[in-house]
Amino acid sequence: MASTLLLYGATGYSGRLIAAELKHRQAVQPGAFSIVLAGRNAQPLIELANALGTAYCVLDLEDGQAQVRRVIGEHEATVIINAAGPFARTADRLAKAAIALGCHYVDINGEADVYRKVDDNGTEASAANVALVCGAGFWAAASNLLLDAALQALALPENTELGAIRIAMSRIKTFSRGSAETVWESLRQQVLVVRKGRNERDAVDRLVLRHEPVGKLERRFNFGDTRPTKVDDWRIASAANLVDTLAAQRTVEHRRRMVRTIESYVEAGRLARAAYQLGGWLAPLVANRTVRTLAQQPIELLAAGPTKKEREAEPHLIVLEIEDCLHNTLIDWRWKTPNVYQFTAQLAVGVAVRLGTGARLKGFLTPAQVLAATEVMQYPGAGTLRNCLLERRRGT
Repeated sequence: MASTLLLYGATGYSGRLIAAELKHRQAVQPGAFSIVLAGRNAQPLIELANALGTAYCVLDLEDGQAQVRRVIGEHEATVIINAAGPFARTADRLAKAAIALGCHYVDINGEADVYRKVDDNGTEASAANVALVCGAGFWAAASNLLLDAALQALALPENTELGAIRIAMSRIKTFSRGSAETVWESLRQQVLVVRKGRNERDAVDRLVLRHEPVGKLERRFNFGDTRPTKVDDWRIASAANLVDTLAAQRTVEHRRRMVRTIESYVEAGRLARAAYQLGGWLAPLVANRTVRTLAQQPIELLAAGPTKKEREAEPHLIVLEIEDCLHNTLIDWRWKTPNVYQFTAQLAVGVAVRLGTGARLKGFLTPAQVLAATEVMQYPGAGTLRNCLLERRRGT
């Protein structure tokens, strides 16, 4: 029996890209699944559904859990894909609805607080044989797949202690409105990092979350994607409050490793770095409701997101560095990916299709527990992996 993938937030910027990717995958796998587009506003939803030839349903989360479950239940959804931000308002509601209905839940959330809140539903989801995959878009998923592949490639004994895992993303030049809002919100949050800690009661080492002031941590990373490396390929990135850090922690624990530190970084130009370093001073101001309302106005004037031409002209690079406890480099990988918004659609659909077409998985999962980096690298536009450490050893 074909599964049903219900996409909530289908008429938003990322939602439309995901809807188009679903149709593409449906053509590649005919009969494997049906598509239902969902959202609050009927007219744009009907127009999109007619254009793509899919079913649709009007769904407003403000109508309450009973109504939400009734509407989703009528369409017998196998997987709910949530593309509607702010995810602080939608993720937990839809995750709880999915658990109650016995269907899987996937979202493209990039907010750390939301990630942890969805994680809190993991035990209940596991009992209901439901999988929850939060952060299945570019943020979290891409670096998570890369890290999981790296930990397997190292082939180290279980519980081997590593020194550091650092994830870095190249600069995003063209933002969607939703991404701009997330960046603005991040200015009033401290940066989450993972550190090795010890529980004094049972003397067991664990990975624990710590907070660092915004703008405190900066490093140079090699963002070059050609050989040989040039001097200007080494650019500064600032530590950021990314879900990638939380997903990395879960993957390290899943692979039974220990690491002293996990940090995530984003490349930034001089002006962006200066603004970010002022984040600690700006935090009380950003938290003010009046200031936030005023700041929202220019964000709303932005285009919904980059055009197709802009997406094609702006691929991205993920850097993964892993060191041992003596600061020796074990992994130095570069992955050139499609534009973050296009890759988000490909990754989210890949996770949803896998869950909806027979994968027997349950509980709160990272994207790497559903997909493998090797298969994702076969997606259109997904670049090859560069092993820069191996290149240096060979002198290339």
